[in-house]
Amino acid sequence: MKIMRSFSAQIPESAARECAVTFLTQAGYKRQFDSGNYLRFRRGSTIGVLINFNPRRWQCEVNIHIMPNERSSEIHVEAEISTDPTEKRFAEELLTAEFSSLEAAIITNEFKTFDISELKKKIKSHVYRIGGIFTSFMFFIILGIVVGLFASIDLDISILGASVFGAGVLLLMFTIFMVLWRRQK
Repeated sequence: MKIMRSFSAQIPESAARECAVTFLTQAGYKRQFDSGNYLRFRRGSTIGVLINFNPRRWQCEVNIHIMPNERSSEIHVEAEISTDPTEKRFAEELLTAEFSSLEAAIITNEFKTFDISELKKKIKSHVYRIGGIFTSFMFFIILGIVVGLFASIDLDISILGASVFGAGVLLLMFTIFMVLWRRQK
């Protein structure tokens, strides 16, 4: 997912560059190879996306292009973050807050990093909900199979009838699962 933002600051390019480097370093980014007026930073890893509740460990690349304009600077920030599609809103919230803090740091020279404790709680809650929905779905698959087997044994109906009955229970549970899953996105 890519997010872009542009703003101007009434400071020279060198001061804007220094503020951007200081802010992003404090936010956990590591500086990569720079070229010309471009600053490149990276944070996190691809594995961090899969196993971590901390969005600052998700793989993110930030490119900043600073263009001098007499006594001011035009700053263009572009970030690309790797995240699960269901967690896109959390990544967008994080980067939007970080970009606002970066803009404030460059314009006012006040360095305040975004507190992610509330965002971490939201992500944990989201992951636990998805885990609960998946566990419920697996439970109902097993329940459908068991109901089908008991129906064939206890009610003395054919295996085909028991299979249809079990499949009906599974179809009902699958529908409920899909409704719950869609609400997560």
